[in-house]
Amino acid sequence: MLNKKGMTIVEILVCFVLVGLITVSVYSSISAFNNKRNIESYKEKIYTYKNTITKLIQDDLIKKGLISADYTINNGIYTINFKFRDNTKKTLVITRLLAMDYNEALENTTGTKQDDKFMIQYDGIEYPIPDLGEYKNNRGEIIKDLRINNIIINTDSSVLTIYIGFYHPDLSTRYGINIVCPINYF
Repeated sequence: MLNKKGMTIVEILVCFVLVGLITVSVYSSISAFNNKRNIESYKEKIYTYKNTITKLIQDDLIKKGLISADYTINNGIYTINFKFRDNTKKTLVITRLLAMDYNEALENTTGTKQDDKFMIQYDGIEYPIPDLGEYKNNRGEIIKDLRINNIIINTDSSVLTIYIGFYHPDLSTRYGINIVCPINYF
């Protein structure tokens, strides 16, 4: 008589395969959860930044009373000078310097290396955009994942309009700072 109380090699292999399948499915679920959590964290950082900058600037424009606004654009640096009813002046500087990437036909005519640089400076205080990751292109330039992709400034019709748009490749929607204020309104 043979003793038939053990497990066969086939049964052991089936157990390993089942454990492997369960591990893979749990790992993919955790990975999907972490990706979703990261995206929600990115959105929260962008919203917080957007709301902070908007409130800071909008408070001055409304509470102090905007008398005039003029702006200049020079090589990716947008400068807006505000003059208020109480004779104070403040300056908003938006820096949008791009490295040579983004699948656009950008040509670096000087041959110099330029990393991405995105910054909003108001009244002498710098407010760097949130760091949500970066990578290096084949030239060794640093490309930021979150970038300022467009800036619109308009002072027509006695209304100041400022739009600073943000873009991140992992987020499905575009975000932006949108400031609208009457000029010399009493």
